Amino acid sequence: MPSRLPVSLSRVGLRGLGSIRTLTTTPTRQNTGVPPHPPPQQPSGYKEGMSRYKLFASPFAKVFLGAVFTYQVIYWTWVKLEMEETKEGRNKEVAALEKEAREVTGKK
Repeated sequence: MPSRLPVSLSRVGLRGLGSIRTLTTTPTRQNTGVPPHPPPQQPSGYKEGMSRYKLFASPFAKVFLGAVFTYQVIYWTWVKLEMEETKEGRNKEVAALEKEAREVTGKK
């Protein structure tokens, strides 16, 4: 039994199969990740202005972090001293109340 070709192939004929064009007619290019012609680099006004201040970024960061550290140490010391003062005041008040309670009850 002869095999039947689809109607579209039977119209082309067997000698016409070699002349069928594919979708890509140009050879494939390998993507290297680098454009063939990079655009010329022109310094923009923003980058040019910021390049002046990049020199000061590291010293500024050091001074800023040093100031934050110093502030935290001083704040912690202040809170500790204030807590000791408050505790001392409460202890004096408790001692005075205990003395008064002993006098009221008549015990020594």
